Amino acid sequence: MRRRDILLFATAAFVHVACGSSSDGGPAGEDGGTPTDGGAPGEAGSKDAGIDAGAPLPPTSPAADSHARFPQGLASGDPRPDRVVLWTRVEPRAGESGDYTVGYVIATDEALTQILARGEAPARGDADSTLRLIPTGLAPATTYFYRFHVTTPSGTITTQVARARTAPTADATTEVSFCFASCQDYIGRYYHSWQMLLDENPSLDFVLWLGDYIYESVNDSRFQADAGARGIRLPDGMDASPTGDGSKTVAKTLADYRFLYKTLRSDANLREIHRRYTFITLWDDHEFADDCWQDHSNYLNEKDPSGGFTDEKNTPRRVGANRAFFEFQPVDVSYQANAPFPNDITIYRSFQYGKHLDLFVTDQRMYRSDHVVAEGPIDLLVGKFTKNSSVGSRYFVFKSGFDNAESNKKPTLLGAPQKAWFLDAVKKSKATWKLWANEVQMWQQVIDLSQIQGVPSFLKTKFYVNCDQWDGYRGERKEILNAFASAGVENLVVCTGDIHAFFAAELHPDFDAPGTKPIGVEFVTAGISSASLKALVANLTASAPYLAPIVNYVVDDADNTLKASNAHLRYSQANANGLSLVKVSGTEVNVTFLALAGDVLKPDYVGIASRQQFRTKVGTNKIEVL
Repeated sequence: MRRRDILLFATAAFVHVACGSSSDGGPAGEDGGTPTDGGAPGEAGSKDAGIDAGAPLPPTSPAADSHARFPQGLASGDPRPDRVVLWTRVEPRAGESGDYTVGYVIATDEALTQILARGEAPARGDADSTLRLIPTGLAPATTYFYRFHVTTPSGTITTQVARARTAPTADATTEVSFCFASCQDYIGRYYHSWQMLLDENPSLDFVLWLGDYIYESVNDSRFQADAGARGIRLPDGMDASPTGDGSKTVAKTLADYRFLYKTLRSDANLREIHRRYTFITLWDDHEFADDCWQDHSNYLNEKDPSGGFTDEKNTPRRVGANRAFFEFQPVDVSYQANAPFPNDITIYRSFQYGKHLDLFVTDQRMYRSDHVVAEGPIDLLVGKFTKNSSVGSRYFVFKSGFDNAESNKKPTLLGAPQKAWFLDAVKKSKATWKLWANEVQMWQQVIDLSQIQGVPSFLKTKFYVNCDQWDGYRGERKEILNAFASAGVENLVVCTGDIHAFFAAELHPDFDAPGTKPIGVEFVTAGISSASLKALVANLTASAPYLAPIVNYVVDDADNTLKASNAHLRYSQANANGLSLVKVSGTEVNVTFLALAGDVLKPDYVGIASRQQFRTKVGTNKIEVL
């Protein structure tokens, strides 16, 4: 294998390393990935000049030393057949500038004896001492091993050795295996779900992360526990409490968002998951703000502490969140620090995994319209009985009144340019399975209390549980699914996070008048550590006393109520934490929900509570519960 000079790009975060003799080292192309940011602070180069390829490597440091100097470990992501992103961060010590020359080695064996590339690249202080490499010219469907090291007057410290796996070629017919997961609140909670995956130790092509990698809030009593040993104090922070008393703070600055990523990535279980597996990552709301849309948050539900209604637009805060995401995630996406929002970052992209799987990653926060129902004023037609509340505006919304309002407003979740890209890409796909990496739940989630005895007459109706998800953008959902149906798209599989529950459902353009054959299927995974849907709903209903007569149906008996109200729902487990495993072949998709035993609020790991398996056979668009 011929060693090649390292290609230089004027970026702070991307350094391309040519490892093979066939790659031109150019941009990733029209699949959504781009290697340059065109405007990140500083310039990064990489070199192997002056490095003796045959010189012995420094020994791998003991884990404690490694984690002290590289506390976030290392990570890989966005695999292509000939490349993959490699990431690390150096922890500055007293008196150091934060700028480092970091050594790297890439090999085909874990002992690092079969070296493919080695060299040096800068980690810059203006990128919080983070660094990423994109080695090109790699072999497809191959596991590589890599390591970083830094040398200072106090000595040389290395990371641990990690694995990264490339994608197969477009004509490969091999089975694809992956995990999908989401929602890992750190405050007062433990990442036992990741320990569960470590114990399973499956052979995976990638981990698909579906959002809420960090939680921007501290002490949000709606869903966060008492912090205890898992507490966080933000460097700056912003008061987001309704009364302005400082009881709840949220990330405000770039330093705050960086601090959250650094804290979470220091968790031993999460660090080890990144060491073992290559990620494909998208965000949801908490990477910026709960239930956000574009550069707006909703903490105050339009209540201005000084009186009247307020708009929580904060563009600098959104831009800081975007930059921290780019710095700390091993993603190959377009980022331009000097471009005006929302053109600073684009994360929607696609991946091809052989003949049988095309994966489409969409962004459902940056371009979406505001929620249809305003949080501020009362609106009896949608069940909004109190001012400045999410209940009746985003949650537990009367279906009949909402459907009329949504039809008139015609909100978008994807935005026109992204939607056009997505529709075109899926229609053109020749893969057996079209997999949609989707942030918020797509299947219609209604609670129908119209025939329940003992329910007050004003609550004898159909509710949408959550209008922050696709139910709040039902016109666009119908448009997309109808477009797929008209184009003859088959074998659509949607993988979703966000709602902290396990669900399996079949998809229809019009859930109120479904056809005989679904358009696709959706599998929703529970959160890694976040409060379950049952717990969230219990908290919401407690905040609205008029909902007390229906608590039994929507909390205690949630799974039965949901299944009775939604004919397309095949499985419901609303009180769980865990993650999901998938195997894709030319004939079927198999999904396993791994539910965690024990309590994520306690530090002791217990194990697996249950395994629920599903199968969708090619050409059916239906779910078999196994």
